[in-house]
Amino acid sequence: MARWHAVNWTRYHSLLTVMADKGHEVVVLQPPALDSSETNYQEIEAVAHRNIEIIDVPVPDFLWKRKFPLEKLVKKALYSLYAYRHSRRLVAEKGIDTILLYNIPQYQFSRIGGVDQIFDYADDYINMLEIELGPLSNPLTSALAGRMLRNMMTRARYTLSVSHELGRSAWGNVRVIPNGVGAGDALPPERLDEQPAIRGDRMVVGFLGAFEYFIDLDLILDAAQRLPDVDFLLVGSGREWERVRARVDDEGLSNVTLTGGVPHSEVFGYIRKMDVCLNVFKKIPVSHRACPIKLFEYMSQGRPVVSTRLDELRHIDKGYLYYADDVDEMVETLRAIRGQPEQAMARARQGYQDTMSSYTWEKLADDVIALLEE
Repeated sequence: MARWHAVNWTRYHSLLTVMADKGHEVVVLQPPALDSSETNYQEIEAVAHRNIEIIDVPVPDFLWKRKFPLEKLVKKALYSLYAYRHSRRLVAEKGIDTILLYNIPQYQFSRIGGVDQIFDYADDYINMLEIELGPLSNPLTSALAGRMLRNMMTRARYTLSVSHELGRSAWGNVRVIPNGVGAGDALPPERLDEQPAIRGDRMVVGFLGAFEYFIDLDLILDAAQRLPDVDFLLVGSGREWERVRARVDDEGLSNVTLTGGVPHSEVFGYIRKMDVCLNVFKKIPVSHRACPIKLFEYMSQGRPVVSTRLDELRHIDKGYLYYADDVDEMVETLRAIRGQPEQAMARARQGYQDTMSSYTWEKLADDVIALLEE
C-alpha cells in the first residue's frame, strides 16, 4: 500500500529485509509514484537487495493522478484492485508460497488459493478508517469494515498482532510480533558508558517520526515555548508538517529545528544528536494499541525516553521510561532529567538492554519464520 523506497520505513521493510538477508525470496508489489504529502509516497534513494524483487503495479494515469474526495482511501482501493490481477499471476509464475496481507483494502487477496496467508495486524485499522472518513464515518461502514477484517484474519494461517492491546480485538490464530530495531543499527554496547546524558551547553530534546494526526506535536511545541534554553530537534514529515512549521514561524520558536523527512539510513545519526527522545501520542484508540518503532530506535541508541502514557507500554516498560501527558509534566520531567543525568542514563541503559534482548528485527523475523515453518 506504499512505495517500497518511501521515506516512511515500516515494520514490513524491516521484517522482509531481514528475511531476505536470511536467504528467503521476497516479491513486493508497490503502487505507482504519486505527488503527495503522504510519507508513504515521499521516496528516497533506492537500495537494491539481491533477494527482494520490487514490481510496480500499473494504474492508469487518468485514475491515479486524478484528485478524489477521501484521496488516501480511494487510492488504496484503486491500487488494490489492479494489484490483485498481478498477484494471481505472480503466485503461479514465481511459485510464491506465502502472501503477507496487512490492510482492509487488500480483502480480495485473501481469496487467492494455493498459498499460505499471513495477516499482519499492525494498526487499529477500524479506528484509522473512522478518522480518515471524518464526518462520513458511520456505524454501517465501521461494521462492514470490521466484518471484512475478521474474514481476512480467520482465513489467514496466522494473524500477527503488533501489540497485546491490539491483539485483544483480533480473530483467528493470533500471535504477538511487536515492532523493533535492527541490531546492526544499535549503538555498540561498549559506547554506552562513553556518552553523558547531556552532551552540550544546551540540552537537545528530539522527536523522530510521522507528522500525523495521532502524534501530539502541539505538546512538543508547547514545551519548546516554555523552555527557551532547550533545543528541540524534530525529524520527519507528514500531513501535519506544514502546520507545525507555520506555528514555529508564527511564534518565533528559534529553539525548534525541523529537518523534514530523512532517509532511514540517516535516522540513527539524528537520534545520536538528541539528549532526550520523545514518544508523544494523542490519547486516541489507535495510539493506545500501537507499538511505536521509534521507541526501540531511541532505546537502541542508549537515550532516555519521555513518553505519553499508552496502554501498550504497560507490556513493554520495565521501569526505564519517563512519562508526561501535558506540558506541565513534560517541562517538569525534562528539567528533572537535566538535573539528574546519571539516573537518566541508568534508565537508558536498562532500556537499551531490554531492546537488544527482546526487540531486534533479527529476533522478530526468526519468530515469524518459525511460525511459517511449523
